[in-house]
Amino acid sequence: MVRVTEGQMRNLFGEGLHPDADRIVADRLAAGDSPAAAARAARLGYRVQKWSGADLVFRPPGSVQVLWALGTPPVRRLIEDLQTRVTGEVLATAETELLWVRVGVDSTVQRAHADSTVQRARAGVIAARFRHYENRDGQPLLHDHVVLSVKVRRQDDEWGTLHTRPFLEYAVALSELYNQRLLEEICRALDLATVPRYPTAGQRPVMELAGIPEQLIDWAATRNTATMRRLKELADQYQERTRQPLTTKIRHRMMARAFLPALRERWRDGAIARAGEEVVDNLLRLARLAAAAIRTTVRTAVDVAAAALEITAIVAVHHGGRFRHRHLLAEARRYLTRTLHGHPAPPHTDTAITAAAIRDHCIPGDPPNPDKPTPLANQTFTPAWAPKSPRSSTTPAAHRIHHRARAEAARRTTLARAEAQQRPPVRQQEHTPQAAPQQPLPPAPAQAPGGRSQ
Repeated sequence: MVRVTEGQMRNLFGEGLHPDADRIVADRLAAGDSPAAAARAARLGYRVQKWSGADLVFRPPGSVQVLWALGTPPVRRLIEDLQTRVTGEVLATAETELLWVRVGVDSTVQRAHADSTVQRARAGVIAARFRHYENRDGQPLLHDHVVLSVKVRRQDDEWGTLHTRPFLEYAVALSELYNQRLLEEICRALDLATVPRYPTAGQRPVMELAGIPEQLIDWAATRNTATMRRLKELADQYQERTRQPLTTKIRHRMMARAFLPALRERWRDGAIARAGEEVVDNLLRLARLAAAAIRTTVRTAVDVAAAALEITAIVAVHHGGRFRHRHLLAEARRYLTRTLHGHPAPPHTDTAITAAAIRDHCIPGDPPNPDKPTPLANQTFTPAWAPKSPRSSTTPAAHRIHHRARAEAARRTTLARAEAQQRPPVRQQEHTPQAAPQQPLPPAPAQAPGGRSQ
């Protein structure tokens, strides 16, 4: 990884050129090439017509944000290092599985000619990463922007344009992989565990670190006008001292070098006002106490057959009975994060669960065409127990999980509305350190034969 310049970003994302296009053109001209030949040497394939990159954002869950913002310097550095490592792992997965490029005559996605084909691109992408430490309102928000170029190498070593549709369609599955791996690594390094949190009634839970008080997670997501006033004060001081306008570049440098400690001090003051000093000073201890209680109930062995049945039922409920491979893969990763509570999943368990779900509990949603097989990523599925299905299943376990998913969504909606009406105002004194209340673990699905992790 190397530091990028504004000129390199302009060449790659603005013009579709090699990041070092200026140097390449100068070298070719010095070697005697014509200006046209030198320009062609710096161009990465054809000029991009619509957009030249994709902005991917990697943002840890709210409880991780709180622990990072209020934790000790070693904890902060650990979380930042894991953020960098896991982001790299997810990008490597995308490079392995999702880099496709069209080649041949009229190879645009909208008008694929008979002579055009889709082939795997060669491994490797060009991307620029930017790390930010706060949101627009000055609250803690550690996150990385990864600006990904659509220029990739074809198998013939020529430059082509990334077939972005499968990449964007699997964005949710990549997001769930990021959440799963980041929480696993943080739990392993700090001896923590995870619990489900339900910020949106009727929706799937969000996995958070156990023991981090919910009022602090909510606090981190609220506006902080005092912090923004402080930023304006620093900006005014800078302009008065230098007589220069405050550019975006200078503002980001100010945040990284001088303002971040001031932000952390203000974050701490705001968190103490919300939850009390004793809670803020003992966040890691509270999280470890909650994790110790959770680990006594966690089964680390994954029953692939039971998991396949459960994710099929949940996806069928949330996607109206018609879904694709990417929906099952994302749900498999949610399932592992939810049931293992931060314990690392065996490698390739997510793909094993997805394959078992398609094989045992799904049927094609559209008639197959023997003359033109549909790639797995583009196939539509319905659950095997759906009404009027030619392979309609009568498995009692399938119906129980299907209806349990619907009942759980309705129950969460009712519970959230009742809590919102009865919730008292937050008090800002007389706080004692205690872990956040833990959600009860869902009942384990019935064990299915042959359910072994792969």
